[in-house]
Amino acid sequence: MRAAGEQISNGSAEYLMEVRCYRNFDALREWRSKINALNLASIRPDPFATFEFYENYWRNYDFSVDGLDPQLVFLIACEAGKLVGYAAFKSVTQKVCGLKARKLEYLVLHDSDRPHPVAQRGLEALVSEEFFAYLAGLRPRWSLFELQQQDATSPLFPPPAGGHYAIRRWPNWDTHTIPTRWPHLRAYFGALQKKFRNNLRRQMRNLLNLGKVELLSSDDPAAMPALFELYCAIEAHSWKNQAGLSIVTNPNRTAYFRGLMTLDQPMRISLQVLLCDGVPIAGLMTGEFDNTLYALHIVYDDRFSQYAPGSMMLLMGVRRAIAAGHDGLNLLGGFGYYKSSWLAVNTPTFNGQIYRAGSIFHWRRMFGDLKRRVRPESEQLAGFNASRRATLPAQKVRQGDVSIATQDAAVLARYAELIVDVRNCSGEFLNSNELVAALPFDINGAGEDSATRLPAKRYEVASTHVEGVVLADA
Repeated sequence: MRAAGEQISNGSAEYLMEVRCYRNFDALREWRSKINALNLASIRPDPFATFEFYENYWRNYDFSVDGLDPQLVFLIACEAGKLVGYAAFKSVTQKVCGLKARKLEYLVLHDSDRPHPVAQRGLEALVSEEFFAYLAGLRPRWSLFELQQQDATSPLFPPPAGGHYAIRRWPNWDTHTIPTRWPHLRAYFGALQKKFRNNLRRQMRNLLNLGKVELLSSDDPAAMPALFELYCAIEAHSWKNQAGLSIVTNPNRTAYFRGLMTLDQPMRISLQVLLCDGVPIAGLMTGEFDNTLYALHIVYDDRFSQYAPGSMMLLMGVRRAIAAGHDGLNLLGGFGYYKSSWLAVNTPTFNGQIYRAGSIFHWRRMFGDLKRRVRPESEQLAGFNASRRATLPAQKVRQGDVSIATQDAAVLARYAELIVDVRNCSGEFLNSNELVAALPFDINGAGEDSATRLPAKRYEVASTHVEGVVLADA
């Protein structure tokens, strides 16, 4: 194994590669434009590998869930002062059997797609080798180097031969991308499996007959504060809120998502919010980068789950990707059993662990492996959303009943203010009829004028609250 900076040869050219390590983003700022330019010129431009994304993540992420004393380890590779590669890691301290040990891992563990070193085309292997050589001698010495969500092209796993390492690998959630090879949404919908199409049509028909269903969509920075407030309001009744996975669970996470919407971010954020009688019931957050649309977050009111409002949002996301001419809609990792139904193409990933032989992490792994041999446990990934199943079931909204979504009058008034604020900005705002027209199938009567529906008031106002009336299927 070479030491970092040693002169190496590639064909007839001679290279002298220097690796520098930065511990804070203020010192790293001089490389900002060069980092972003190299990312765009690399084999796989990555919105989660821009300087701005890294900095926002580092400043707002709650690292207490990963360990103690987090330290930034941002590596820069240069040749004659020219940037040819970079990678963002962090080092944390964890307690193992009562003893403290250091663990090294990628900086971004969540809300991203296959973290990796970024390098100049043709230098990927050389840059990665130099980075590993540097990390191997990093002080304080780490006991475990964990590489999450790696694909078959991972340049850092397995490690170079010759070191005293033990390695372990196991499957992780696949990532999924819907390629937008169809000319329009109707052609895409027609390619879905017939049973899945019929289920979507039935669920969305019933959804559109619940009441006045509208869609707000915008990527206008001026609309983001109001749209984001509407979006977060949905989470109070989402399974993600019960499971502690919502945007509003932790103020750091809320700040992280707000940070994604700032003007300096290379990834352009868009929010879509679905309304039913003026109340937000589902939303989708997407990010646009290098001709790919990324589904960053989706939420829906679990009480409306039988009407598949989340599926409506995902369908609108595919519509946006096709209409904008994007190469695909990247759905990120997890829940492939569902995403495959949407014709998403999967990329298998794995987690890799590199242990220093004889370290406390290594001994714990050996003991764990022994236990598994004595009492085998399946390492297969569950074919369902385990976090959602663990939450308490929500009381469901039923057609023809007074909505259980009883809202305080002040809350509804606030929603109305926010909706007006959004509509005063640029974006796409579809009323019920326009939403029906945007769908790639016939609803068979859903979305017609309210006079043809079951006669009922939209809201019955009491002195202290407003109750929404859910209309029966016409």
